[in-house]
Amino acid sequence: MENNQNPFNGLLSFREATDLWGLNESTLRKAIVYGKLKPDIDCKKFGKQWVVTKAAMIREYGEPKAGE
Repeated sequence: MENNQNPFNGLLSFREATDLWGLNESTLRKAIVYGKLKPDIDCKKFGKQWVVTKAAMIREYGEPKAGE
């Protein structure tokens, strides 16, 4: 399967996202509560683990602070 067709491309755990953007995980949880990140559109919870799309992170927080 080509890399661009992988359905998991562009998904980040909250931990990965907070590391890349220099944020606290509570910032992302609050973003969900306040409607900045939309569940089932921008992010999804699997068990205890949240994932967020890279596109939503860029939309809300700009380009990552840490190099990828």
